[in-house]
Amino acid sequence: MAENEEKIQDVLDTLSALEPAATDAPRPASHSLARLRQEIDQEGQRSGFWRFVTMSNRKYALVPLLVVLLLVVAFSFPGVRAAASDFLGLFRVQKFAAISISPEQLALLEEMAESGLYPGQIEMIDEPGEPQLVDSLESAEATAGWQARSPGSLVEPDSVYYMDGGRGRLTVNVENARTLISAAGADPALIPDSLDGATVDVTVYPSISQNWNEGIALMQSPSPLIEYPEDVDTVALGEAFLQVLGMEPGQARRLAEQIDWTTTVLLAIPEDVATFNEIRVDGVPGLGLTSLDGQNSAILWQRDGTVYVLSGAEIEGLVDLANSMR
Repeated sequence: MAENEEKIQDVLDTLSALEPAATDAPRPASHSLARLRQEIDQEGQRSGFWRFVTMSNRKYALVPLLVVLLLVVAFSFPGVRAAASDFLGLFRVQKFAAISISPEQLALLEEMAESGLYPGQIEMIDEPGEPQLVDSLESAEATAGWQARSPGSLVEPDSVYYMDGGRGRLTVNVENARTLISAAGADPALIPDSLDGATVDVTVYPSISQNWNEGIALMQSPSPLIEYPEDVDTVALGEAFLQVLGMEPGQARRLAEQIDWTTTVLLAIPEDVATFNEIRVDGVPGLGLTSLDGQNSAILWQRDGTVYVLSGAEIEGLVDLANSMR
């Protein structure tokens, strides 16, 4: 029991350290477990750790839109709250936190995703594009319509990729959502009847990836938008999300009550893949990820409405590069 309480306190300590910058305002995004395996197959030439980093990054930057779990939609990113209207809210990531997920629980979630059972009707309005190799960073910027940042301590990138954004919609089916949640070992009663028929609209923006032959890669994208009904009990859904990740109900309830779900991105990190810790980078809070063998690392952060993922060999070196961003 003491060990469990210690785990909860570790997460709370991480959350307290990752306060948003003054210029930050909520605007979240989401990620689909169903797309994980497909994208890993497409990018088989990359290391297992970098594939994981890429998938984690796309939770808030390259939008998955093929949603398999309602809770992944609702709580991979800031929770639901009204903004500027009585019905819909627009949000942006404010801060990040992380929690470990066991290989067994992750395998269960992947199996559920592959089974084809969805929490409602999925409509792809605009399909996200595939990464396209472009001639230069300037060319990618012209296509994206915004100016990318680069580490000032590095030369021009050896290759640059551009990826189109996309839009999608989920119309919730509460019965299906409860079936999925129950199969994951969570309490289906945490999903209210009022969500039946609710719609979730997600918009993801173009991304630009810069790559250097030294094994360094930087991906950046404006924070995606999510439009969501207001009348949702974020604590209850947060509790369900934590249970889906494998947390015991009592622990999940206590932790859910102490997390601000309207501002916090809680990332599930497979415990057999990487460790994580909070960092200060580019003038804002962020997260560092390191593979268990220590050979690969990545850092992720959000600043002024843009999400960044920088990967390479050592956290310390990556932080130095990020601090030279211009």
